[in-house]
This record gives sequence, structure tokens and C-alpha cells, in this order.
Amino acid sequence: QTDGEGITIGECCRKLGGTDVVDEPTTALQITADDPRGVQVGGHVYAPTGLPFTKRLKQIVINVTAAGEDGPDYKPLGRSADKENDTDTAPGATAASNQLLRLEVNNWAKIKTRDALIFLPGFNSWLKHSAETLGQMVAMTKLSRHVYPVLFSWPGGQIPSYRHASFISATETNRRHFLQMLRGLQQEGIQNIHIVTHSLGVQTLMGAFDVDRSSNNVSDCFRSAPAFADTSSSAAELGKLVCRTITMLNPDFPVPAFREHGFKSIRRVCRCITVVGDKNDQALWWSGVINGACNALKCDPPTVLDSVARRQETGFNFQQPIGRDIESLYIDGGLSDDSVATFEHKPKDSGAHDVSLHSTKKNSGNIAWLDLDVIDTTGLDTNVNDLRHAAFSVNSILLRDIEELVVTGKRARDRTTLLHKGGNVYEHCHAPSFVKPE
Repeated sequence: QTDGEGITIGECCRKLGGTDVVDEPTTALQITADDPRGVQVGGHVYAPTGLPFTKRLKQIVINVTAAGEDGPDYKPLGRSADKENDTDTAPGATAASNQLLRLEVNNWAKIKTRDALIFLPGFNSWLKHSAETLGQMVAMTKLSRHVYPVLFSWPGGQIPSYRHASFISATETNRRHFLQMLRGLQQEGIQNIHIVTHSLGVQTLMGAFDVDRSSNNVSDCFRSAPAFADTSSSAAELGKLVCRTITMLNPDFPVPAFREHGFKSIRRVCRCITVVGDKNDQALWWSGVINGACNALKCDPPTVLDSVARRQETGFNFQQPIGRDIESLYIDGGLSDDSVATFEHKPKDSGAHDVSLHSTKKNSGNIAWLDLDVIDTTGLDTNVNDLRHAAFSVNSILLRDIEELVVTGKRARDRTTLLHKGGNVYEHCHAPSFVKPE
């Protein structure tokens, strides 16, 4: 095992015989393995004639497992001269000048890999637009140094098909494709996963982790979060994926369904869950109107969006999404049980968050805050359009916070740019754009 730094095959080439290698570092072949695309070979081997390139194959095999104190074991194999293109050979060129080195690495073992950041785009976001959005977010941060960005694109629909897109997002086909992607990442040696959703993409996430499924293979791919882990089965979870963070940007998911079963389904596999919302999000306002009207007309929603509270409603009721009604992510104290982790804020100098099942007070009611961080972006006013629904790819304040969250895994109370408002809600510490120095 090696990280590939400082390995040259200059001496290896001399063992082949008939090939002269210039000793200057600028012309030596160098092998590097720190590139995410794989093993990279750079530089040129110059023949006696000075020609920088040659024709036919000459193979070099590096057997990593046979490496001793002197480094990897280099073994030259067959060599073949270019007999078909002798007319292209420069005058005075030797047979060695018509040969090309081919590198083969046997038993190569990776010793380090980055985390994977999976982005689930929202409604009315086609593949090209989703790729541009993710690329913009990565380009304006340093996330590419720490994670492999992965785009999970699903049929997001267009404006007239909003309700249909909601059903598609939580289908069994979508869940199966998501599971296939996770297994592919696992086969490539990636263990740590970060999930970022935007808008309707959260319904794909919830559909994949739906706890009501008789057999949920997506949840089975991940280790259980600490509060839900079974110590007796810890050995069986060693090879599973680890969900480091789940970040939901302007999520379009009804509050009652999230309280009843949505939160529990993702909290079982991840301890660091963040909701980024805006009280003035216009896209989510229209979502609330459309879904409220459909509920009044007795049009059943997808199973993952259904709840007891919705079925008990009569007439038209505006359906509040969690990305807009950000101060309602709690449950009544009487409904709390050991299967739902709740939140307890502590000052920064008192240690990390605790998962507490004790209720806290909100006004005069006895409620338990869900164990997640809610980031209120209502006060952001730079690089935010009138829709206030997709600032995460251009707003530098929000981007830096997302970067710190993914790279460090810190909860909101430990991130330096946030202020605690109350309960599990935080906001960014910044001056409004109209404030100017005198």
C-alpha cells in the first residue's frame, strides 16, 4: 500500500536495457496515486535520437504486494519493436525508440478515499440544470478537496406536473435506483456518505428510508446512529456505510408527516440532520396551496407524505412544508417515546449535543424539540431572488456554512457563524446588506 508520492520508474526503465533515460527530474516518468481518477503517469522517456514519443508496447508490471524495503518490485515483460511502421522511424533511431512503455499495477490497494456527497435535486430541475447547480455549489467552496460530488437525478417533472412529480419521487423504482447507487459507492471502497437534498428531492430521500416498508434495504446499507445502535450487532455493521450528515435545503415535506414518521426514518441512520428553511419561501407557499387543495378534494398523497393529522382534517387546510414552517419541528410531550430522539441545546462550553428524551417548554405547552438543527435563512438578502427558494448555490454565507457542516460534521451550536434563536432553530450571524460603515 502506498500513496504514490515520490515513486519514479527511471531505474525500472534501465533494467529493460536498450532504453536510455534522461536523469533530469523534468523528463523522468513519475507515478502518482493521489488523483481521484486513479494512478497517473506523467513525464517523457527520451530515446537517444531525442524523439519524445515512440510506437509499440513494452510492458512494465509493478507488483505492490512484493514490495520490500527498497519499494515496489518492478518486473519488465515482453517488448516488441514496431515493424509495421518502419517508414515512420527517424534516421538513426534505435529499436528502443520505437517502443512505448505501458504501466500495469498488480494488487494495488487504496489506503484512503474521500467521502461521497450525494445531491438530490428538486422539482422542475432537469439533469443539465441539476449538474450546473451542484457544480456551482462545489466550485464556490472547497468541498471538492474533501468529497466526491455525486448527482442522483430523478424525473423531476415540470410546472404543470407538480403533483405527479411528488408521486414519482417516492416510487419503488426511485428507491431501487437509489439503493443501486449506494451499493456501487460501497463497492468502490467509499464508506462515509453525506446527503444533500433540495426542495422536492427530500421526498425521494424519505421514500428511500421509509420505515413502513416491510424490508428497507436502503436503511440496511447504513450503520445505525448511536442513539439507535444495537451493541450486540455492532460487529455485523462494520462493513456498512456511515451516513455522516443529512442536509435538507428548502425541503418540501409536510410537517405532520415529518413529525410522525419522516424524522424517525432518517434519524435511525444519521445523527447530524439539518433543515435549511426560509419563512418567506414562495415556492413552498405554492406547494402548500396545491397540496392543501388536493387534500380538500380527497386526493390521497403518496404514502410517505400521509399522516394521521392530515386524514383528520376537513375542508381546505394550508399544508405547511418543513422548509417554510421551520419553528414547528417538535412533538407534543405526550407523544414522545423512546423511538424518537429529541433535542436539548447546551451552551458552547458545556460539551456536545445530548440526545435527550426530556421535554422542553415552548410558551405554555409541553413539547419536545426534534433532535436536528434548523437554520433560518429568512434574514439573508444577498444573492437571493424573490422566490427565496434556491440561494444555496450562490449565497456565500450559506455556502460556507454548508461546507463547514460537511467537512467538520459540527452541529449548529458549534459552528461559529450561527446564533441560537430558540429551541432547535439557529440563524446566520451577519449584517444586512443595507448596513454600511459611516
